[in-house]
Amino acid sequence: MSEERTTAVSWRIKPMPTAYKELALDGRYTAAEMVQISRGYHPQEQQDKWFIYFADEWLHVHRSWTGTCIFQLRLLPDGALYHADRLRVNADPAQYTMADDAYNVSLLAYLIDHLLLNRFAPMPLPGKMSTADEQRHTQHVMGERQERGIRLRVL
Repeated sequence: MSEERTTAVSWRIKPMPTAYKELALDGRYTAAEMVQISRGYHPQEQQDKWFIYFADEWLHVHRSWTGTCIFQLRLLPDGALYHADRLRVNADPAQYTMADDAYNVSLLAYLIDHLLLNRFAPMPLPGKMSTADEQRHTQHVMGERQERGIRLRVL
């Protein structure tokens, strides 16, 4: 993980469209976690699917290939912690079609854990899928096969 901070000018990106859904959240991060989160994530190779940066209290999460903004998460100082209180989700059907609020929150939490905090988290799935569909979904969302860690297989 790079110590250099990723910024909006580090990548070719598009703004969040005017069509977005806003969700109220109640999440917390420590100051140490916020240091890592605020560094963002810069794709290193073609298969890296995300570009993430933090500016003006908002974590901006973009698809790397298109520059499309998918999520914006507001993180506000709250004593010794940082409060994640609001999430904007791209609702332009030409840019992003996943309308499941619970999945979108789970996916964002996964991206933060996996890409920014470098800790294990299970890859969320939008419903029950076959093993082959799980692999295709993971490849589409993350650009990688998830062969490490543990996961629950419902039989």
